[in-house]
Formats: sequence, C-alpha cells, structure tokens
Amino acid sequence: MDLKDLQGNDINEFVKNYRESLQSQYDASMANLNQQRKNDFANIMSGANKAGMLYSNFPQRSKLQYDTSTFYPSAIKTRQTYQTALDKLRENALSLYNQNKTIQEAIDDLNEA
Repeated sequence: MDLKDLQGNDINEFVKNYRESLQSQYDASMANLNQQRKNDFANIMSGANKAGMLYSNFPQRSKLQYDTSTFYPSAIKTRQTYQTALDKLRENALSLYNQNKTIQEAIDDLNEA
C-alpha cells in the first residue's frame, strides 16, 4: 500500500519503524516476564529446600500454580496489548490511505471541471 501524508511524503517507513518498535517492546516485555518467572521458580525451589521438601511434589505444584495464576495471564495480557497496538496502527494507516484517496479523487474531479 502506498501511504503518503497530505504533502505527498512517503510514510511507509514510519509505519515499518513503528511496527518494529512495537515488536521490540513486546519482546522486551516477554523477556522481563520470563526472567521474573526464572527468579520466582528459583525462590520456590529455595523455599522448598529450606523447608526440607525439595524432592517432594510441592515445588512442582507451586511452579504450576505460579504459571497458571501469574505467568500465563501476564503473557496473555502482553500479547493482547501488542496485538491491539498493531490493530490500531493498521486501522490508522488504512484510514489515512482512504482519506488521501478521497482527497485525491476530489482534486481530480475539480481538475476535470
């Protein structure tokens, strides 16, 4: 799609850079979530070791509880935020394209008259 602003400047590069920025933010958020998960798993294992339950099923259960109650909801929310931003970018780009197409058609109609 050929996107230009009202002055005729190409904004495809802006859209591409914005999309890459959104991807970078998503990647950083997921990296933070994964690091927090590793830290919390280490705390679970340390706590189990201190309590003398390292080789029981309690650490594994605690990890599953952590994943289902904390990690997965956070990962889903992060993905939804990323997808919402992509959808908004696409919506705005299409709106701009349609607006410019309408303006160009009006200019063409005036030039014919």
